[in-house]
Amino acid sequence: MDPLHLAILIGGPPDRAPAERVAERAYRRGDLEVDLIDLTAACLPEVPPCGLPTPSAVRDLVPWLAAADGFVVVVPERRSGPLVNAPGWYADQLRAKPVAFLGHGGARPAERRLRALFAAVPAVTVREAAGFGRRDTDRVLDELAWWARPLREARAKNPYPPLQTP
Repeated sequence: MDPLHLAILIGGPPDRAPAERVAERAYRRGDLEVDLIDLTAACLPEVPPCGLPTPSAVRDLVPWLAAADGFVVVVPERRSGPLVNAPGWYADQLRAKPVAFLGHGGARPAERRLRALFAAVPAVTVREAAGFGRRDTDRVLDELAWWARPLREARAKNPYPPLQTP
């Protein structure tokens, strides 16, 4: 069975340590390949009005996100700026792919906002957000893998319809 490709999205350096723990848990499973993507380091800008060219910082991440079969969003306890902008820039790469959210208890308001933004793409948001404990992370990765495999097959057989722009 081909491994699933997972992208872990973070919004800045404070989220790197928990994201690395999630990446390690995913890697140990053996059925997941993992990329850790720091959207702040990528200098992801705010989404501009329609009609302006796409910045190179955004274009550079497209192949990485397009290759992903699923995503884990590490929800920060504070500002989530780059993560809030990600669905606007990468709607095509997120569409019809599962997205799980991991964060601390204080991150619930940010998680709810991010969940709504990713669902609007539409990505398939996975269950409730969980913490970074080993059991929570393993449960989220199990559920993400469960959704990622059939959705990958469905996208290959019958691509999801493109966005209709006004």
